[in-house]
Amino acid sequence: MNEQEKKFRYSTFTYISYGLAGFVDNFFTASFTVRVIDFYENELLLSIGLVSFAFVIYAIWNMINDPLLGWISDKKFRFTRRLGRRFPFFAIGILSFVWVYLFIFTVPFTSELGIFFWLLVTICAFELLYSLFIVNYLALFPDKFRTLHERTRAGAQNTMWGVLGIAFGVLIPPLIIVYGDISSYILAAIIVSIIGFIVALLSLPGMKEDQELIERQIRIIEEQESKPSYIETLKYSLKNKNFVAYILMAMGHAVMTVMMLASLPYWNKYIIGSSDPELETVLAAGFLIAVLASVPLWTYLGRRLGNKQTITYGTLISTLLFIPLFFISDLIGSTIIIALIGVGIGCFWVLMYPAISDVIDELVLQTGKREEGMLTGIRIFVERLSIIIQAVSFGIIHPATGYIAGAPPGKASQPLLAQFGIRLLMAGIPMLFYFIGFLLMWRVYSLTKSRVEEHTQLLSQKQL
Repeated sequence: MNEQEKKFRYSTFTYISYGLAGFVDNFFTASFTVRVIDFYENELLLSIGLVSFAFVIYAIWNMINDPLLGWISDKKFRFTRRLGRRFPFFAIGILSFVWVYLFIFTVPFTSELGIFFWLLVTICAFELLYSLFIVNYLALFPDKFRTLHERTRAGAQNTMWGVLGIAFGVLIPPLIIVYGDISSYILAAIIVSIIGFIVALLSLPGMKEDQELIERQIRIIEEQESKPSYIETLKYSLKNKNFVAYILMAMGHAVMTVMMLASLPYWNKYIIGSSDPELETVLAAGFLIAVLASVPLWTYLGRRLGNKQTITYGTLISTLLFIPLFFISDLIGSTIIIALIGVGIGCFWVLMYPAISDVIDELVLQTGKREEGMLTGIRIFVERLSIIIQAVSFGIIHPATGYIAGAPPGKASQPLLAQFGIRLLMAGIPMLFYFIGFLLMWRVYSLTKSRVEEHTQLLSQKQL
């Protein structure tokens, strides 16, 4: 890589501002994933079967919604030359979905059917606007940040802010909520929405597309003889083994994220045996410190070894670190092991955007077309399978192991089999999917560091 390619084209503020959108993403991922199932099952006492059914419908809606929004955002509109291809959709999505989150917890019904439909409608509305934001946020990454150094710098910013987002999403609500007090959940949701909106405003400058980028986007769109159909884009992307390996790895990472976050209140109440929601913040703090401490390591290794080799090591380490969660039951042990897991999964958090950018570069060279929105939509489509896996896992394991909904906190409040079920949800299923991700990156994914550098040079020569 020559010296010119190593230069960063954007100011430090631009990288920080772009990373702040990662804070919003992960802040609401954590706030949503940790709280919603626990709130509806244990506070509103909606049967886990109906909660799971709502989430399955929600996931199916996501799987249709995400690629379609990506395909639409790839088009050229009247405002594209003035405002950019991604920024308008991003701004509408991020400034609105943060407020829909609040409505999930302000349930106006008391009947089981009314609660079910309120859950279903609010989470689907939340997802529609969230997808408008996240599809365009992720789609801009490979087009805006073109070199390995730019991508690892932007990826590091996204990871640091994203980890802070997850940590605060886990940390803040327990400081406000009281188990058994529904109004405290509403207050927590208000505070989460306000924080999210403020940070969303700060993220807008990082998503602005400069005129050079806009002109390149428009030129490539106009040079294409015709806009590829939704099905055509789906077909050629799924024929690329690196794209398929990556999106399945990303799905495994998403399964790990939603399963661990959703299990956190259950782990605190029935494995540690605490009645204090604030102890969830201790677990999150250990995780936060570990992941942030690992960012420089994984950034360095990603640049030195390449994304493929580094992610392979990281996923294997993470898989092994889940094993102790089957045996520990105390706060200190849980905090240490969750922190160590944070070190391992910090790898994929740092390198997931650079890695998908490598894959998209390969597809651009193969097709001569830039369809980042649609490709990102397909990726999110597959990641959303994690929600179905989460919903079905909770819906099967809780009844099968005799879990008692609404039981008071304490180790003796749940039968031993139910406690084992919580361990499966917290560690067993995430470990399985992360191991599958390791195998995919090791044996299928083939974008080595040298091959990626070759692709970067070819894109520059072809002005794509």
